[in-house]
Amino acid sequence: MKKILFTALIGLLITNASAQSDLDVLRYSQGDISASTARALGLGGAIGAMGADQTSILVNPAGLAQYRTGTFNITLSTATKQNDADYLGNTRRSNLFNGQFNSINLVNTQVKTQNGNPLKRGWVNTNWAIGYNRTSDFNRNISYKGTSNNSYTNYVAQYVQGLDVSQLDANDEQLAQGFYYMENMFWYGYLIDSASSGNYHANMDNVAGNIGQSGNVVTRGSSGEFNLAFAGNYEHKIYFGAAINVHNVNYTETNVFSEIDNPNTSGNWSSFDLTRNLETNGQGFSGRLGVIFRPNNNIRIGGTMHTPTLLNLTDKYSDELFVLYDDGSLEDLTTIDKEFSYTVVTPAKYGLQGTYIFGKQGLLSAEIETSDYSTMNLSSDDAFFDGVNELITEKYGTATTFKIGGEYAVSDFRLRGGFASIGSPLQNGGDYRRNIISGGVGFQEKAWAFDFGLAREITSDVYVPYALNSEPSGAVNSKLRNTRIMLTLTTKF
Repeated sequence: MKKILFTALIGLLITNASAQSDLDVLRYSQGDISASTARALGLGGAIGAMGADQTSILVNPAGLAQYRTGTFNITLSTATKQNDADYLGNTRRSNLFNGQFNSINLVNTQVKTQNGNPLKRGWVNTNWAIGYNRTSDFNRNISYKGTSNNSYTNYVAQYVQGLDVSQLDANDEQLAQGFYYMENMFWYGYLIDSASSGNYHANMDNVAGNIGQSGNVVTRGSSGEFNLAFAGNYEHKIYFGAAINVHNVNYTETNVFSEIDNPNTSGNWSSFDLTRNLETNGQGFSGRLGVIFRPNNNIRIGGTMHTPTLLNLTDKYSDELFVLYDDGSLEDLTTIDKEFSYTVVTPAKYGLQGTYIFGKQGLLSAEIETSDYSTMNLSSDDAFFDGVNELITEKYGTATTFKIGGEYAVSDFRLRGGFASIGSPLQNGGDYRRNIISGGVGFQEKAWAFDFGLAREITSDVYVPYALNSEPSGAVNSKLRNTRIMLTLTTKF
């Protein structure tokens, strides 16, 4: 079950080459700001109590009951990302641009009538909605470089301490088809050595140090939901909604770590490149319940509960090690392709929302969401994860997200602005900060609408390529700037 562990969007977590871990659960427990339309993006995602937007299906499905006509919309977006990574006093920048199909949604409205007139008592309308909405964007590039006094080989030697040499030696099957694990390649490639069985050390001059290190972490993929929702409007005073969600996940990661030995040392390796490949795919399901109270024409107050998401995932992974030695010889080693299936349970989410309507002039909306990340869980029929789940309970805590947005209306024109602050999932907060500022415009006609949204997201996090017990190792301090542009076209019927 060897695999890559990547710490994007979390604070001060350490790469471990052992098995599925808390990082897998966290990756799929966090998502982008809930905004599947340009209007919601421009409002900072604060649309829970406002309703009458297809993003309601992701936040508070009761908002779907506020539609008075059927609607169909499609949303396209782009993401421009700039990542500045500081490692051992050196800063490198990586850029990435990609287009995205964000969402497609259909809302059907059934207005109750009596003698040809809309009802004013009881259930005045019931609506249903169906659609697909993208919820997470995993695309990111991180590039870093620096000079260290220790080596990744120190980490591997530390990791295999206590193992019998026979567990590292390559048998005929490994030599013919591929090594079982990464540490088998480091042993065969003479990057680590032993003074005696079970006592291992890095095959390098620890006193000389001056090891050139560089790395590139490239992640791709997304997660999304197929949604089916129902909502009811009771006398324009109380709105109820429920949604059933089928999730899909696709994630790939290529993690390359390279070292160049001190040029003043000889008789061992000159450089090596370790490439770790991971592909994750799977499906899952969840549910949402919501309610909105409308005490008068100006105020709306909402509450929502999102159930935990159950994801059944499969990892496919492999490693490659290329070694160049001081004498000019080389080794190109690979592991066998491996596969492992497991189940992730993400935390439940609870939210409170409020909106104030200024007649036909605009609105102000805000909401607060909370999730207890210590309730995340990892399980499998083929392995025990008691240690990982205990670590989750100890390391993670409750994260609170705050969103606020406003809209100003002039005839058919809309001007919007918003802000969101995403809480840290770690108990101590860590070196994690994630804030989003957004804006947008819209044009509303009787039969159609066009909306444009722009959001600037800044995330600060830390990635640790390897960790040593005896001395500190380098940490990659990253600042990710993500600019999202979103366009939504809506037709009404």
